[in-house]
Amino acid sequence: MIATTIKIFIGLTEIAGYYGNLKRGFQEIGIECTFIDLSSHPFEYNRDDEPNILVQICKWNLRQMKKANYKIIKAPFFVSNKILMIPIFIWTLYHFNVFIFAFGHSFFRNHDLPLLKFFNKKVLFIFNGSDERPPYIDGSRHNLTPDDYKKISRKIKSNIVAIERYADCILTNPASAHYHIKKCGNICSIGLPFESLVKGINHQIGHHDHVQILHSPSDPIGKGSDHIRNSINILKKIGYNINYIEITGKPHHQVIEELQKCDFIIDQVYSDQPMATFATEAAWFGKPAVVGGYYTDHIHNDFTQKHIPPSLFCHPDEITTAIEHLIVDEEFRLDLGKKAQEFIRTQRTPEMVARRYLQIIEGSILEEHMFDPNNIQYVQGYGMPESQSKEIIRNMIEHYGIESLCLSDKPKLEQRFMEYAYDIRE
Repeated sequence: MIATTIKIFIGLTEIAGYYGNLKRGFQEIGIECTFIDLSSHPFEYNRDDEPNILVQICKWNLRQMKKANYKIIKAPFFVSNKILMIPIFIWTLYHFNVFIFAFGHSFFRNHDLPLLKFFNKKVLFIFNGSDERPPYIDGSRHNLTPDDYKKISRKIKSNIVAIERYADCILTNPASAHYHIKKCGNICSIGLPFESLVKGINHQIGHHDHVQILHSPSDPIGKGSDHIRNSINILKKIGYNINYIEITGKPHHQVIEELQKCDFIIDQVYSDQPMATFATEAAWFGKPAVVGGYYTDHIHNDFTQKHIPPSLFCHPDEITTAIEHLIVDEEFRLDLGKKAQEFIRTQRTPEMVARRYLQIIEGSILEEHMFDPNNIQYVQGYGMPESQSKEIIRNMIEHYGIESLCLSDKPKLEQRFMEYAYDIRE
């Protein structure tokens, strides 16, 4: 496919500004691209397009649904949008030859994929975490029964199998790709496209008698916010002068304002990547991030060193020590912030990431940006301590057998989960 003939459609949701920035990247390299977001997300990124009256009506319907307090009032707008999706889909078939779908879903929950392939469209799917991660290692799912986990596992696995039948390429994080079969693009090494609308370079504010720390969880339970608060309290009792600020559920611009004021951020405790969205936003302003996660013990199995972004990525049990390190060692803190900023502004610009996507579209992506999900060894997951995920997995196995994990196509990984859940040592 010749670059000048490529016309890209991105949709139909936004995740932390990723797709708006990706659209910008394509436009910066001269590729025609339209991004339509019909997710009605609460964080006000506002970087999508309204290319025709059909999309404008859908967006209006979403706003009315958001205002409505009762399902019976929401219903007409919901039905209208479902009907409008048909002409919108037909419009995209006529205008675009590359489709990039977000969060594991297309226009009609992937039932339209055979039609896209019939019309010889190039189809890329991007997975963002909970849309693909086995639910029994996903801390964003709360208070579920073993039967719930079994049903969700089957649903996610079935969706991935259907997508892999038709997608030209799937992009995802190796730490959450347990259900995939075919070789995937490593979305973390390809990069999270980012460029803040705030252009200033803002390093540590300095010249004060306290350390200002920011935590802004989208999901306080999954991000381990209780653990973080406990660490802050421990350090305050030791005698450190800490101004701890926590923001949840506020518009994006308010988070950015606080980012520019802080000395460093604490992203989360149980992450499966060293620099997700919030840590990336902090890096833009030269602010380093403390990021906890069990994946820190496995990341070198899936990434070369040059693709691992600079954050203080540590084991969850070491969160308090990591926070203390950034409080005490100002030189290290400033240096880590500068390295993070340089990485984001050189390796994860929208233009740079869009060029890597273009390589995927044209079939020339470097092998270092790909991975085989059949080689996955990581089992701890995201958003919860080991004790919790082990208990969930044991309950599933004891109620429904090990096949309930939906990993029968990967016997070694299936066995690894068994050994993990029951603390079986080699």
